[in-house]
Amino acid sequence: MLDSLTTSVAPITADTWPADITLRLSHSKHGTRLSRCEHRGPLYVQKPFYPEGPDHAHLYLLHPPAGIVSGDTLTIKVDVEPNAAALITTPGATIVYRAREDNPIQRQVIDINVQSNATLEWFPLETIVHNHACFEATTIINMEANSHFCGWEITSLGLPAKEQLFTDGRFRQRYEIKIDGTTQFIDQININDSNRKALLNSKAGMQNYMINGFCVFGPVDNQQQAESRHSDTQLERLRAEQLDCTRDCQVSITRLGDFYVGRYLGTSAEQARRHFTQWWSIIRQEMLGKEAYSPNVWFT
Repeated sequence: MLDSLTTSVAPITADTWPADITLRLSHSKHGTRLSRCEHRGPLYVQKPFYPEGPDHAHLYLLHPPAGIVSGDTLTIKVDVEPNAAALITTPGATIVYRAREDNPIQRQVIDINVQSNATLEWFPLETIVHNHACFEATTIINMEANSHFCGWEITSLGLPAKEQLFTDGRFRQRYEIKIDGTTQFIDQININDSNRKALLNSKAGMQNYMINGFCVFGPVDNQQQAESRHSDTQLERLRAEQLDCTRDCQVSITRLGDFYVGRYLGTSAEQARRHFTQWWSIIRQEMLGKEAYSPNVWFT
């Protein structure tokens, strides 16, 4: 159910095509609804789906140009109000194209607020950063007590399957989760000409794997996690459920405070998503008391 929709068209110039969207999800006696959707430019969502019933909305975030070029900025703001629950994904990869020679920055800024007793599952498909791109991506998740967040980021640097590597350009990513203003998790990377070889090729870096990703789930139930035996058993189960990993990838999961954090280095974005989805299906049952329901768009 969509309570209000406000649309304004962004000015389009020869050099830029900016886009931004603000979403608010609210809970009422009818379940979770999309109570606000304001967008400017080519960034919007379809009508919510309810494959799990009215209390848990599924939304597809659409960017019809399907790519970010020089001078573009995508700004996404999501507010999940108390007791609301939603899963947001994308129908396809985000592609960051080669920057112009004057290297104007390509940006994506995501600002998420998850209020008390609310849940957000933020599962975009992979980001493909072409060689010679100049991309900055920032994701900030602000949570309140008793809320839950599940999310992942999967990035392909270049097109390794086509042997088009990320030999030139810049890529900077920052992903931060806070609870009541206190930072719980930060993941960041900054690749440029001065450190490219060390970060991409060394054993302490990405070890020549051009596809990397991480997933974050939490906070897990404090009472359960206070019992170290339960915590260790659950972590052992997650590791045991890991999909077989050949020499073409490295994968691991651990617990950082009240969050589970998984990581992937490899050659396939789809393989990364399969690993993360497997962990999510186990943790979701523990954290939310619900079986995982993968969006149909992931299989089309």
